[in-house]
Amino acid sequence: PVMCSTSKLGNLAPVDSGSAGGAAGVEAVSAAWVKSHSQNYYVLDVTEGTEGDTVEATLEGQAKVPCIPLGRLLRHLCREELDLEGYKSTQTIVTLCKTGVRARIGAEELVKAGYKAAYVTRGLLEWNAPAATKAGLVVSISGMEKDKISVALSACAASQKTTQTVLVVIASAVQLFRKTDDVLVDGKWKEGVNKEEYLEGCWAGEPFQQTIALWNTFRENGGVTLLCTSCVKNKGCEDNMRDGTTFMNLPDLLRMTHESKCLSFS
Repeated sequence: PVMCSTSKLGNLAPVDSGSAGGAAGVEAVSAAWVKSHSQNYYVLDVTEGTEGDTVEATLEGQAKVPCIPLGRLLRHLCREELDLEGYKSTQTIVTLCKTGVRARIGAEELVKAGYKAAYVTRGLLEWNAPAATKAGLVVSISGMEKDKISVALSACAASQKTTQTVLVVIASAVQLFRKTDDVLVDGKWKEGVNKEEYLEGCWAGEPFQQTIALWNTFRENGGVTLLCTSCVKNKGCEDNMRDGTTFMNLPDLLRMTHESKCLSFS
């Protein structure tokens, strides 16, 4: 079988662009965005089952992610008895469940009760697997031409300010995302290393920002970077990829191109 022909996420159906924003007054947010702007959110797991602290979701700055099953949450709201430890009124409550369906209902009811609320489109699946992210824009790169890489990363950094953006890296471009621990020491490249094959050196020059700076800005603001699994293995660098990148497979790419706007630099 072809290495990239199956997804670890299973048969995950695309989300139509028309339904991505959720019901009226209820915002759908990506897990990556919530994690990178954690101070603005309070995460609540509404998965049905035994009430208690979830072990499937954590958020920086939040001591624990409480689990209140949807049915119990609705009863609390009806009786005006909802008490969330550590919650601040300035925060938006983000609901999670296994797939996003119950989370959306929970967010709708929270909004009706006067809370600011949103939900993660694909729930805990997306929370734990960036390849499941519902993107507003997909930017893809396949080569290592400095001009195209600079433009592509500029587009990623700019668009991530307003919409969830996913950078898809395929073919030879995956090599740009290798770690530089062994080739860049104290700011100096080792002899014989082609620096243009790494993010730190693949730069078109002014007026573009440094490519590595653009990518860091993109990532810190919640941008998702997905690398083609087969392409990485083909280049023999699967054990040398940067933190902040995640492997994906062909079905993931096909799903994203179906459900999102795409910008390709090939």
